[in-house]
Amino acid sequence: MKKPHEKSRAGLMAKANQNAPLLAAIARENSFSKAAEILGVHQSAISHRVNLLEEALGFSLFERTTRQITPTAYGRILCAAAIEVMAVWDGAFDRLEKFENRGAVRLSVSSSLAMKWVLPHLGRAAEAGLEIALDVNDRPADFRAGVIDAAIRFGVGPYPGLHSTLLKKAEILPVARPGYCDPGATLEMIAGLPSTTFLKDVAGERDDTDFSWAYYKDQAGLSIETDARHIAFDRADLVLQAAINGMGIGLGRTLLVEGDIAQGFLVPVGPSVAMKSAYWLVCGSDFAGTERYATLLGWLRSQMK
Repeated sequence: MKKPHEKSRAGLMAKANQNAPLLAAIARENSFSKAAEILGVHQSAISHRVNLLEEALGFSLFERTTRQITPTAYGRILCAAAIEVMAVWDGAFDRLEKFENRGAVRLSVSSSLAMKWVLPHLGRAAEAGLEIALDVNDRPADFRAGVIDAAIRFGVGPYPGLHSTLLKKAEILPVARPGYCDPGATLEMIAGLPSTTFLKDVAGERDDTDFSWAYYKDQAGLSIETDARHIAFDRADLVLQAAINGMGIGLGRTLLVEGDIAQGFLVPVGPSVAMKSAYWLVCGSDFAGTERYATLLGWLRSQMK
């Protein structure tokens, strides 16, 4: 029998590649019979194919007993390679599925955006022929895992390594429950009252999005004290809900606050200022070339006008 190095490497690689699903199944299950069940063939066919591969390679891949099989040193190397090959193909087919026009778009959004903007608009997505499966997460989506198709991020952008499309620029303004402040009072006058409480989003103060009272005061040219009497939260939607409940004055930003103002739950108590941060639709380059991405982008832009 010829030694492996005396045979055509290309031919041996072709035979090994053809049997990659077989070797991967045997390695995972450590059983010919269970591998046969997974692949939908008879156990005799598994044994026959392994024997043919071993004959072509010139060495044994498995030590067989009546109760178990054990990979040889050669077998461990090829089985590990087979598992890697199958993982590559699995990932490739995951990416191919993104090009299909059917199926839900897996969209990641922050909890604040989900509560204040996405959920109130989600019913209109079906009218545009779009099915959205929401992933509500305040951490940036990890596209390498292949679980998320796209995400809406709030920040300065664009985002290196990702396909980034600007959706909407943002502004912030102070808001309060109707009746919390004298309608004719300026924000400076309101801030000087001992009963005035300022509501803060501490996450916005530390995430470099400029969503903070310090940024607002600087851009609005105001010199008011907002730290002496305040309540801190870690989400922008909780700040707005606290303001609706009459707990104080909070900052509202584009997309999160318009609905509450329109319904009369909140009223502006100061001017709005532009932010450097904005809303971006981000995704991997593969998904950016699909019709589902184009449909999602078109719908988001139509709703954010």
